Amino acid sequence: MPNHGSYTTSLRIMETSDVHGQLLSYDYFSEQNKPGLGLAATALLIAEARKEAPLNLLIENGDLLQGSALADWAVAEFPVAQATHPIIAVLNQLKYDVANLGNHEFNFGLDFLAHSYRDAEFPIVSSNLQLLEQAPSALAAQLTPIAWFDYSVTPPSSAPVPLKVAVIGVVPPQIMQWDQHHLEHKVQVDDMLSSARDAARQARHQGADVVILAAHTGMPKHTANPEDAEQTGWLLAGIKDIDALLLGHQHEVFPGTNVYDLLPEVNSNLGTIRGIPAVQPGIYGSHLGIIDLQLTYDFADKKWQVSDFQTSVRAVNDSMHEAPVIKQQIDPAHKATLDFMQQPIGQTLVPLSYKTARVQPSSAVQFVQRAQAWQAQQLLTAHGLADLPLLSAAAPFDAAFAANDRATTIAAGPITRGAIGDLYRYPNTLDVVKVNGAQLKAWLEHSAEGLLSAATVAGKQSEQCWSLINEDFPHYNFDMILGVDYNIDVRQPVGDRIVNLTYRAQPVAADDEFYVATNNYRATGGEISRRWTDKIS
Repeated sequence: MPNHGSYTTSLRIMETSDVHGQLLSYDYFSEQNKPGLGLAATALLIAEARKEAPLNLLIENGDLLQGSALADWAVAEFPVAQATHPIIAVLNQLKYDVANLGNHEFNFGLDFLAHSYRDAEFPIVSSNLQLLEQAPSALAAQLTPIAWFDYSVTPPSSAPVPLKVAVIGVVPPQIMQWDQHHLEHKVQVDDMLSSARDAARQARHQGADVVILAAHTGMPKHTANPEDAEQTGWLLAGIKDIDALLLGHQHEVFPGTNVYDLLPEVNSNLGTIRGIPAVQPGIYGSHLGIIDLQLTYDFADKKWQVSDFQTSVRAVNDSMHEAPVIKQQIDPAHKATLDFMQQPIGQTLVPLSYKTARVQPSSAVQFVQRAQAWQAQQLLTAHGLADLPLLSAAAPFDAAFAANDRATTIAAGPITRGAIGDLYRYPNTLDVVKVNGAQLKAWLEHSAEGLLSAATVAGKQSEQCWSLINEDFPHYNFDMILGVDYNIDVRQPVGDRIVNLTYRAQPVAADDEFYVATNNYRATGGEISRRWTDKIS
């Protein structure tokens, strides 16, 4: 007998994002187990969540292939052109349904990207990335602007009912700046908002009952202004044709964080943005994001509708073990990574540490600054450029916020590849920029925002240095510049804290010119790079 009423079922959407190559609950830099992290532990959450909801989708939302020692080993030594990338093999084992690309997927070039995903047993979605003629043809065959999933749902006393789900995905267009040397003349990346809107509209036109947007982006933090070219999550939530929004990129846990609470129509308890269910699952496999969509089918109209939803994030707790089958699968890559990290490449006569770099000069930062300056001088000489003073800017990637925090520390003696990887964890390349004195001061003023006002921490004399650190300001944005002398006066207002800025004992004038050695992220995509001109690379 045909059913003339309605039928309700549930679709579970599971998300991982920003895994950054962290497969195991292990820190290769400290050479210690790291409970609470690792995709092999997240795998247990995935298995449990699948059992609870048979109708489900598992989606990877980008920044998968970069960011760990194992990922670095795979780039340097694994024959990815001939064999399945170990990280992709794990995703195959976990039966992922679809993957979106993140910005760090492009760090090693398009050929590496194509080789890495060659054996993926799931589609790769990217709705705002267009490959040009010079891009690898193999990559074109792997990407799709819309990934489709067709289900057959059987209500009681009824024939099976089709359910058509579309997944679309976007990546920040800023990759054209961050990885320009890999992408120029090979790809075009369109605006996330318009691309997602067009893809969602197309999916609906082609019969999608449910549209899921995997967006490798977050939202502006600690502000009521939702407009941002890189963090467009709030704007994307306004697309009328999407039913669920998966976020990433910022390494936040949503619902659960308060960093977005100043934005209108954001509920950090329920996990909604402008009424749309949304999740963001942290970093390194620390959480599994879950959106449960309640779907109601009207037999008269022959249509599905989202009638309710629930969002949650499940954490990998410190007592959680790793899935044995995944741990066993990863073991050869794990052992090869340990050997890779232990290879000696030099020595240092003094300890190198980032720990107190936010409050006093750091030997580790100076190590990076001097290495950059040496290489930059070779570039400047080779190009026959004007003889201007050469400075070098670097930040402490893994400093401390408090006295008992772990930070990168390398003992005097032999230096291994692992130690260098701990010192400089990102696959950046060297750039040289030309700035004037005013821009140089603005650069340093931005770094000075990493310290709180002296008035804010008054009365905390015993811990004053540590209490001055602004914990909302990332370590990697706290640039220090070698070659000039300056003081940061935290008694002064933000924007006017750099005092006594001199070069060779002479005050730096606004129209003085300098070359600054820095990394490509800072030169082309960092928060203050808009203030710079005349980039040279």
